[in-house]
Amino acid sequence: MTYPDNAHSTGSSRNWRGLKVRHSSRSLITGIVFACAAANPFATSLAQPGGSDLDSLERGQQLLESGSYLAAVEALGSVRSDPWLQDATMGLARAHREVGQYERAERVLSIAIEESGGATLAAPIATRLAELYIETGRSAEALELLQELNDNSMPSVRALVRLGEVLALRGNPVAAREQFQQALGRYDAGSVYTSDEVAMVALAAWELGLFHDANALFDEAVRLDDQNLEALVLWGELFQQKFNDEDAQRNFNEALEVNRRYGPALRGLAEISAGERYLTRALDINPQDTMALTRFGALLIRNEQEAEGRRMLERALEINPELIPALATQAVLAVLQDDGQAFQQAEQQVTSFSPNNSEFYTLVAEQLGNRYRFTEAVSLARQALDNDPRNWHAHTVLGGNLIRLGEEEEGRQHLEQAFENDPFNVLTSNMLQVFDVMDEYATLETEHFRVRMSQHDATVLWPLMSTMLEDSWDRLVDKYGFEPEVPVTIQVFERTEDFAVRSVGLPDIGPLVGICFGKVITLISPDTLSANWQEILWHELVHVWTLQMTDNRMPRWLSEGISTWEEGQGQPEWGRRQGLDLVRAYEQGQLLPVGDLDAGFLGANSNADLSFAYFESYMVVDYIVERFGFETLRELILAYQDEHDENRIFSSVFDQDLEAFDADFQQWVTGRVESINVYVHMEDSPDEGTGHGHGVRENSSAVLAELYNNEALRDYMQSRVDEQPRDFQAHLQLGIVLFREQQYEQALEHLQQAQSILPTYSGYPSPSLVMAQIYEAMGNEEARLAQLRIMLENQQHDANTPLILANHALETNQLDQAKYYIDRALAVDPYQPEVQRRLADFASASDDSALAVQAFEVLMALEVSDPVGARTDLAAAYLANSQRDDAKNTVLRALEQAPSYERAQQILLQSVETTPTETMGDAQEETP
Repeated sequence: MTYPDNAHSTGSSRNWRGLKVRHSSRSLITGIVFACAAANPFATSLAQPGGSDLDSLERGQQLLESGSYLAAVEALGSVRSDPWLQDATMGLARAHREVGQYERAERVLSIAIEESGGATLAAPIATRLAELYIETGRSAEALELLQELNDNSMPSVRALVRLGEVLALRGNPVAAREQFQQALGRYDAGSVYTSDEVAMVALAAWELGLFHDANALFDEAVRLDDQNLEALVLWGELFQQKFNDEDAQRNFNEALEVNRRYGPALRGLAEISAGERYLTRALDINPQDTMALTRFGALLIRNEQEAEGRRMLERALEINPELIPALATQAVLAVLQDDGQAFQQAEQQVTSFSPNNSEFYTLVAEQLGNRYRFTEAVSLARQALDNDPRNWHAHTVLGGNLIRLGEEEEGRQHLEQAFENDPFNVLTSNMLQVFDVMDEYATLETEHFRVRMSQHDATVLWPLMSTMLEDSWDRLVDKYGFEPEVPVTIQVFERTEDFAVRSVGLPDIGPLVGICFGKVITLISPDTLSANWQEILWHELVHVWTLQMTDNRMPRWLSEGISTWEEGQGQPEWGRRQGLDLVRAYEQGQLLPVGDLDAGFLGANSNADLSFAYFESYMVVDYIVERFGFETLRELILAYQDEHDENRIFSSVFDQDLEAFDADFQQWVTGRVESINVYVHMEDSPDEGTGHGHGVRENSSAVLAELYNNEALRDYMQSRVDEQPRDFQAHLQLGIVLFREQQYEQALEHLQQAQSILPTYSGYPSPSLVMAQIYEAMGNEEARLAQLRIMLENQQHDANTPLILANHALETNQLDQAKYYIDRALAVDPYQPEVQRRLADFASASDDSALAVQAFEVLMALEVSDPVGARTDLAAAYLANSQRDDAKNTVLRALEQAPSYERAQQILLQSVETTPTETMGDAQEETP
């Protein structure tokens, strides 16, 4: 299957490919002249009005379009002459609307209609009044008014489209489609002329699912009038609905260049970035903007400010009780809090004005999926499709959530159906393209796991991963007393973009390297990482247990805290060592209360902030286990299965409320900080790393060495040490500077002091690493190796140092040590040929022929410079492991390329002998 290039990323062309543009059959200019003569029922005379009214109208319209709404009210309110009164009235009403003065806007429009003799004689004004009714949650009144226009006159395109929208809202989709079709028919008949009208036809096409046409028509509307803000923003919202934020943002910004106070454009930008800033601006302009209130409320709720978020939603619904996005967010809260009555109330409120509404259930399902409540999301997305099988976005929401539950076949079917009918939804097409990638992947299974990975990863990674998975299963089942649903699905992606799309639907996921959805884990292939893949896998596996134990109901801080805590339990060298960051955060008052820990993830402004959110969550878990015991931690996990109120949970589990628990925790942290006993200079920046703490974290020493000359940096750091003897960063920096000046003894003195201050420091470079380099320069190999061993006690993301120690262990026949360090290297970079060669060397030294086969099979896949030598080595390993047929077939392929290669010839002879000599041969012999 192939998909349009434009649907693969957020940077698609604004003129979508394959677009069939509708063409008007009439001259645009002629049509405009005709329309101006016929469209104004107020124009009882063609006589020119007084100049002052015309001036006021023009000035008022300019002020309105530039965002000076109150000044526009004054100018437009002064117009009295009939020929200009209609435009002035609609402009005046709009100015009131833009600042939230809905009652004044309604009064202006209602008086104008009454003075004109009724809605039919003031159709444009009546249409605007109907829009106001819709905006304030009075769809029944809007329907009555629009139907009156439709029955007693030839309605405008805007009236047709608004009538269609109201009919659709109120549960009559068939009649709604008729209105939209009529609007398109007007365009096809050549009776649509102005930018405003074309934009309405575009909206009708959008409602009918004619996305090609909608895009082209919005383009035409903007070309007719590049200052048509309504058209620009509607077009942007179309892009936004298709997850094409780049073009959407461009449209919103173009609208704001015309009018920096245009609320709909500000709301649109808030959905892309800096949500709080743009929504605050929108509400400063119009405090009654219901969509801004709704989006701000949802944003606050996501940021753990539920009370204020609820108030925002309530304000929005007071103004517009028919606002489905606000009702959907209230329903989401009801589901999250197991409040069936509140959900039913929201559901009934929607049904009261919009029976069989599909959008409500789609929005609820979408938000629940984002909260990891996939089972409920699937159920509600199905309800959305029961109400409207043509809701393609609901198909995408259902498909995406089914996939996260491991139901890939059905999920893919829904995505395919959505794509067939809406090929411009970037989310849908991206997810389907990843399925195409996965079709080429290998499917591998153990007793409890089903794993999808590339053929390359299957060769290199799977021999190591398969054993780890089942060992981890046994350890975690025994520890947590719980068996997850099987099979647990794991998907390993070679490309970061595929991992991101499979995880969240879009190709940019930031520093994430693994995600667990409860039953499904997605990972980036270790071939693209510089981190300990085993630690990452273990971290995500722990999520499988904790999420399934609570039906995905536990807060993020606790789930991440447990997985991060378990890193340190998995292997001695694993885990986060961020004592320096802890002291810095403590002294700067940046530690969050336990009840606000989720906000640390949501409000992180940098990788360092996010990394510390994991670390602080880990510390809470460490505190719980240290003070109350692991069984109490397990009790806490299970408590979230049936209770959502965190304060009640803590009171039940710890016999103290959350506030008291937090006070005790903060006291415990104080003790931890005092035990670390390190001075942190306010000018020093936190260590920076990627992968949410998985991977090497670099300190600022290298940057400082580049910014300052040695003498200035040495003098400054010496002054810091003189003032604060436990200034870790200053000692480390002095050691590095003195090393560069070849003052080895003085450098060692400061580095040893740094190491004694923070013996478990794992940043790069660490004191032990620099000392190892100094000892190497001094020719002291024994001391160098000792420092490298110390470094590896606290650094799990380094593959090269284990190789150095493995080589030394092999040379000195310390096979246990050699295997330990080779395994350490394999846990970081099994794709490095040198690591696999050392594994083969160990296999030879320990007479482990099966392990030799494994190593040489991987080397065969990795070796590109000497394929003949790699095949010959593999054939020798097969022969030694009594796999004679494999040996013969493999060495024959080597001889096809190098017929005279004697070692290969010997292995061929041995492979066909009745009693073969099982020898691995010299794996290091050069290929001729």
